[in-house]
Formats: sequence, structure tokens, C-alpha cells
Amino acid sequence: MKHKWISSLRYKQIFVLIFGAVISFGMYLIALNLGDYLVTRNHLNEDAVLKRLSTYQNSFEKYIHKNHISVKNVRSISKWVKYHKYIYLTIYDGNEIVYESGYWNDEYASYETAGTIMETNEQSIRDVAFSDGTYSVSIIDSSDIKWYNLVLYISWGILFLFLFAILILYNRRIIARIVLLSKEVSLIEKGDLEQPIFHKGNDEISLLAKNADNMRNSIIARYKSEKEAWEANSELITSISHDIRTPLTSLIGYLEILDSKSCYSEEQFDKYMKSCKEKSIQLKDLSDELFQYFLVFGKEKILMQMETFDAKILLQQLISEHVFDLSNLGFDVKTEFAAQSCIITADIQYLKRLFDNLFSNVSKYASLNGPVIVTGYMEGNDLTIRISNAIRKDSVFLDRTNIGLKTCRKIVEQMNGTFEISKNQTHFEARITFPTKPIREEEKP
Repeated sequence: MKHKWISSLRYKQIFVLIFGAVISFGMYLIALNLGDYLVTRNHLNEDAVLKRLSTYQNSFEKYIHKNHISVKNVRSISKWVKYHKYIYLTIYDGNEIVYESGYWNDEYASYETAGTIMETNEQSIRDVAFSDGTYSVSIIDSSDIKWYNLVLYISWGILFLFLFAILILYNRRIIARIVLLSKEVSLIEKGDLEQPIFHKGNDEISLLAKNADNMRNSIIARYKSEKEAWEANSELITSISHDIRTPLTSLIGYLEILDSKSCYSEEQFDKYMKSCKEKSIQLKDLSDELFQYFLVFGKEKILMQMETFDAKILLQQLISEHVFDLSNLGFDVKTEFAAQSCIITADIQYLKRLFDNLFSNVSKYASLNGPVIVTGYMEGNDLTIRISNAIRKDSVFLDRTNIGLKTCRKIVEQMNGTFEISKNQTHFEARITFPTKPIREEEKP
């Protein structure tokens, strides 16, 4: 199916991951720019910067005066600088730097001096009286660094938060579909086959749900078929039992009369014997119908004993008997067989039953006004036998169960052949094909 790969869960997961990454990165940029804007507006405006620098200068000056620190007392000065983490302190004696220390921003190159830093950052310069003289003190504030870092950390947190949220929501949806499918399948396990299984889309879960729903429909169809077969079996057994009981009762009655040796004439004796014969034939037909029904529907395969035969000789023997019987019944039978001999593999008993059924149909339903044509000929490596006849106008062609022709089909197909019928209101034809092998010279008589 075109673009079916797009619906695969594997590729959907990649698409969701890419989509989540794009959305998360977008939220990262928004949070980063918004944070930078807020830091610039609230922390780096001129008033706030001057206020912080003034606070640092006052604190430093108060620290120097209170502790009577000289400019040479580097340890004490460095102590104050370390306490105020984000400042850079420079002390001048005129144009000469006598002390410098503090936070060094990574943006400052290693060769940059305090003078260069002062040109690019807000600073506050004030004269401070040390214990050994007055010096100029410059303080640079870099406290915005901590706020920018905080904004960066929050932005990264938002990125991962959105990415995880999108992936979790996607996985939650997948899990919800699996749980729903599991519940629906469990209903089938409990015997509730009326509840359809929801399936939408073309991914693996949808295909699994669709297959499960097809399985549910197959189970329903199988149950329905089994129920219909059971009802048909019951109806057939009931019907045949009734049909068998009637001639059997009559047959027993006639036999009891004959066994009683009551006074009856020779004419009555012949009449009773004829009736017994008719009832016996009727019972045989009913038992054959029952046998054929279970032959078709009772087993998956018929147990056959396959043997090889000369098809020309075998078929002439099997068919000639039926041709003779049909001729005695008044049918005009025309036969034509190919002169070529060949080998077929078949079960002789079931092959005989095949032709018994076919010619029985002819005797029951064929019209006496048209010929019965029986032909046998080779088509490539196959032997084809055709039996055709006109249909009686006063009869429905097929029996009520069509069981005879179904038996023929199953027998032929299990012998690796084909069985086809064609019919209309006036004509019927059966066409049987068997695979053959040529007779080798040494096998010929």
C-alpha cells in the first residue's frame, strides 16, 4: 500500500520525537528571549545599575574605614571582594593600578586589562580614604551573569519538560489503545462475540485490532455454520429416519405375510415379492443418500487406496454396464472413446461410486427424447470424460440436497482431478478430468 510506512509506529515515533524536539526548542527560544528581556529591563536599566554600584561603593568604603585597612593590606581587601562574588575591584594611585581582583567574565579576553573592561561595562569610580592615603576605587558589577544563567537553566528545563510531556502523551495514547484492545479481546475470550473491536488507522495496533475483529467475525461465522450444519444434520437424520421407517414397516409386513404361509395364490405371492423388492431398493437408495451425506460433510479427507490402471480398459468396463442399463430403460446412449491408452491413478471402489452417482442422475432426470452422450478423450496430459443429456420437462433436475453431485466432486478432487457441471433448463453436462501418464512400451500387453 502506498505510503503505508508512514503509518508504522516506528516512523510515527520518529515523527513525534522530531515534532516534540521542534516544539520544545521553540519554547526554549521563547523562554530564553523572554528571560533575557526581563533581565535587561529590570536588572540592567540605568537606575538599577547605578543603585547597585553605589551600594557596593558605600559597602567597600565603610569596610575600609571600619577596619582601618591600608591599600597594601591585600588579604583584607580580597576578603571583601570574595564576599561580593560578581564585582571586579580596581584601585588606582593616579594612573597606576595598585590592586585589581574579582569576578572575571569569560567574555573578557586574557589580554584585556581593567581599563578595557571599564570601557565596555558600567562602573563606579570613587576616591576612598585608606589608612595610608586616598586612592581611586573602580567597581564593575557583573551580577547580571547569575540572572542570565538562571534564565538559561530555566529555558533548558522548559525544553526538556515539553519534550517529555509530548512523548509521554503520545506513549499514553498508544498504551490506552493497547489497553482498550486488550479489554475488547478479553470480551471475546469470555464469549461476548457481539461487541465489535474498534480499529482505525493503518499502524500495527490498528492492523492487530482489525485482525482480531476479523477473527471475531470468523468465529461468529463458524459458530453460525456449525449451528446450520447441526440443524441440517438433525433435519436430515429426522427426515431419512422417517423415510426409512415407512418402507421398512411395509417390508416387515409383507415378510410376515409370506412367513405366515397363509393361504394366498401364486399371483398374490408374486405381488408380495415384487413389493418387498421395491421396498428393499427404496431402503438401499435412502441408505446410499445418508452414506453420501456423511462422505461429503463428515470427514476432511476420504481414505482411499490409490492404484494405477489402464484408463481405456477400466473406463470401458465401468461405463459399459451403465450404458447397458440405460439402454434397457429406453435411453438412446451414444459413446465415443479415444483410441489412445493411458495410465490413471485412482481408487477403484470410489471411481465406481462416482459413475454410479452420475448415471443414477441420468436415469432419474434425463429425457427419453434426446440422446445421452458419453465421450472420453485426451486434452494434453489429462483424460476428460463428458456425460451430457437433455432434461425431463416434468422434473426438477437436482435432488433436494444435491448430495450426489457433491459426492462426485469430492471423490474426483481427492483423486487430483476436476469436476464441473453445466446446466440450463433443457440440458445438463458433467465434465470429469483426471491427470494421466502415458503407457511405456514395456508396459503394453
